[in-house]
Amino acid sequence: MSGDGLLWSVLLSSLIVLNVSAILLYKKGKMPLWGSGLLIVILGPIIALITGSVFLKIDHSMGGDGFGAAYAAAFIGFVIVGNGILYLIIGLVLGIKNFIKRRQVNQSR
Repeated sequence: MSGDGLLWSVLLSSLIVLNVSAILLYKKGKMPLWGSGLLIVILGPIIALITGSVFLKIDHSMGGDGFGAAYAAAFIGFVIVGNGILYLIIGLVLGIKNFIKRRQVNQSR
């Protein structure tokens, strides 16, 4: 497998796992969407660091210098953190919308 294929397979698999778990937790009522977004933002650099370490070992075993592994890890980290920020923003907007809706219902009584 080429380096690009490895990068995209790791990125897509981690995004699928994080997004599916965030949505399932939100639908079951166990965690608000903004909480899942915050957790994804925290986990993004950790996943990138672990992935970069693995990519670096693979690259060094093939005689590379490791620059590609560093760029791949940074790209994975930025995409996962961006995804978490998106969940965080959407969760905050939904929370504010629900708060306003509950407040209007209570005022009309």
